Amino acid sequence: MRNRERERELRLLDELKQSEIANVVTRGLNPDVPMKDSGIPWIGQMPAHWDIQRLGSLFHDRISLNADYKFNRAYKFNYGTLVPKEETGDVADLKDTYIKYSVLQQNDIVINGLNLNYDFVSKRVAISPTDCIITSAYLVLRPYNNTYSEYFLQLFKAMDSQKLFHGMGTGIRLTLSFNELKSQYLPIPPIEEQKAIVDYIQQKNSAIDEMIANLRAEIDFLIEYKQRLIADVVTGQIKVD
Repeated sequence: MRNRERERELRLLDELKQSEIANVVTRGLNPDVPMKDSGIPWIGQMPAHWDIQRLGSLFHDRISLNADYKFNRAYKFNYGTLVPKEETGDVADLKDTYIKYSVLQQNDIVINGLNLNYDFVSKRVAISPTDCIITSAYLVLRPYNNTYSEYFLQLFKAMDSQKLFHGMGTGIRLTLSFNELKSQYLPIPPIEEQKAIVDYIQQKNSAIDEMIANLRAEIDFLIEYKQRLIADVVTGQIKVD
């Protein structure tokens, strides 16, 4: 029961966070500015002084593989962030796998475009915190020099929270590719406004992020405790009358 309550609290906090992100990345920080029709169905009205551009004019997908084995530590998705994978054994044994991974540069945006036909839970968007590698199964968007990745990270997270990527994939398993994304129109605030929006989101959500992290830690503890308790009963370490 306690675990279910914590899961519910976690969902509510996450919904609050995603709602705040979606609002400011599509409406800006000033509620009194003149608005106009964006021409983008999922956005509707946006500030009149904002521009519209195709995703392909902001990002490209010309990403190299780790063929020279420069990187021997890979990253993975974890709740909408990228974190180092926890590998066991000798890293040399992973060479044949890791030379086929995509090389990320800091501030590349990574989208998990797999299994869009049934996985409606996974958080699919993250930004690379450093130069590293990740499985080439994921879609990597490399920003052009004049593109501020942090703003578009938040915009793509808003799209992900509304499950917009799920209508773009192709094939039996609905896999997303750059070709499906590059023609998408996106709202473009002035660069200083993009930075102000990102600063606002980071400040506003820092407290929520801390609460979410604490809840996840408690949920993980409760799951581990339950599994350990069951194991102790099954192995006879705890007697049940």
